[in-house]
Amino acid sequence: MVERTISLGDYVTINDVRRVVTAAKEIGEDEQLIVSMSSSESDKADNIFSVLVRNDFECTSKGASNGHDYYIIARKKH
Repeated sequence: MVERTISLGDYVTINDVRRVVTAAKEIGEDEQLIVSMSSSESDKADNIFSVLVRNDFECTSKGASNGHDYYIIARKKH
């Protein structure tokens, strides 16, 4: 499985959400998209989840063991 990663950095902006939309449209059935962001911005994850769900993705999330990073893992629904 091919993984594509987008790093949103410390502050999630509308441009970051647009980047996720663009990437989601390019993801194939055998790929997954990993969106990484600062855990302090994890409250903005709902915006990212909404975009991915609208584009027919299944999503899970997890925090890194370092406590600083937050990841959204998205795969196209079959």
